Amino acid sequence: MKQSGIKILVLIMAMAVSAPLYAKKLVYVGPDNKNPKVIKRYNRYNHGYDIMPDESIGYTAVFGVRTNSVMSTDDVEVNVVKKWVRDAVINDRNNRFYFVEIKNKCDDTIYIDKGYCFRIYNNGSRHRYFDLNKKHADPTQRIIAIPPHSKRNLSDYKVELIDKGKYKEMKVIDYPEEFNWDPKSAGVYKGRLRQNEVITFSEDSAPYYRSFLISYSKDENFSEYSYLTINCYMRQLIGCFLPEHFLESSNAFVRYGDDQYNIMNSEWVRDIP
Repeated sequence: MKQSGIKILVLIMAMAVSAPLYAKKLVYVGPDNKNPKVIKRYNRYNHGYDIMPDESIGYTAVFGVRTNSVMSTDDVEVNVVKKWVRDAVINDRNNRFYFVEIKNKCDDTIYIDKGYCFRIYNNGSRHRYFDLNKKHADPTQRIIAIPPHSKRNLSDYKVELIDKGKYKEMKVIDYPEEFNWDPKSAGVYKGRLRQNEVITFSEDSAPYYRSFLISYSKDENFSEYSYLTINCYMRQLIGCFLPEHFLESSNAFVRYGDDQYNIMNSEWVRDIP
């Protein structure tokens, strides 16, 4: 079976086994006319810098969105957006984070059950946004209510620094999306690309995938529910590290693909044998 077929099968299996236990009816909701336009936002970036002779010590992956994704329906639209957030825990500067942003397009409240929303990784593993088995989990954090014609993030960036005397301990309350990728699993090795050299992959030939599965309902008791799916793939591999450079002199970032819909993440390859 081709890798694309395996990924689709994994997604279908995830949907079959992840339905809210109290839900009565799964209602299929197809994409609306805007869905192709939403997907296209993520497949526009092309790296146009001159190729340098030196081999790159780091690679940047540009993730696109597969055309089989359902990101826009008559009721909702979902996007993965890049935002620059002040991160006092790491370096007290603005750092890049990605958020799954859900927009309610209808006149009814939309309910999101984080217990049955999943991050699906390249190896097929699934991770819930709300751990149903975690002790002392706050049940009030499980359901997101999105009022008509407003937006909410599926997850946010929330941490606490707990004073332990000689040191401070970081407690993660909620965290946004990360697009880390494993170079070995993606077939990336030291010396594969020169600086600014680019490889472009198709949806089916991509060496790395990520997906998101989101369950939602117009009924807070989830008597009926539907799914949205975002299927990301490694669309380009660039011989560069990093996609954003901070300039101390101007206290600003020089960014490749400075667009909130460009999904990029870099990995070192210097130590890959």
